[in-house]
Amino acid sequence: MTEEFFEKTLASREIEAIPGMLEFDIPVHGDNRGWFKENFQKEKMLPLGFPESFFAEGKLQNNVSFSRKNVLRGLHAEPWDKYISVADSGRVLGSWVDLREGASFGQVYQTVIDASKGIFVPRGVANGFQVLSDTVSYSYLVNDYWALDLKPKYAFVNYADPALDITWENLEEAEVSDADKNHPMLKDVKPLTKDLL
Repeated sequence: MTEEFFEKTLASREIEAIPGMLEFDIPVHGDNRGWFKENFQKEKMLPLGFPESFFAEGKLQNNVSFSRKNVLRGLHAEPWDKYISVADSGRVLGSWVDLREGASFGQVYQTVIDASKGIFVPRGVANGFQVLSDTVSYSYLVNDYWALDLKPKYAFVNYADPALDITWENLEEAEVSDADKNHPMLKDVKPLTKDLL
């Protein structure tokens, strides 16, 4: 890891393409033995724009997925907000598509995520990633509990839709689930209205 990785200060910025989406620089403290970070700290992040509404219903759950190099997951929009980060020394190419009804429908944002970056994703924005490192542990802090009966409220869009103009790395070598391969193209996705979110 580079020295810049350790020298960041906590900061945030809004993502112009997708309203409500935020990117956070996370300080990482380390030396030759390893590193430590405060991945999420409510009192420090609220003044930087993290929405207080995230905590309104009092439900919080943290999920972690583990994936190998070239695994590609997505693009899925769930009916909850999420704060995404990398929990180890891995790296992913994160990609998001706004599926909410409105002027930003179909807008895309991409960035590389490592342990020094956190992303707030509002509900209705589809999330996907491709693993760039040998392995990665990908962490989601969400404000609702996963339940099978919420599945009908999910929305999906095909990661390979040329209309999205998403740049993946070595797409022909990517390992993708059959379900993700069969998601609809953007032209066939019905925008998510507020009552569905």
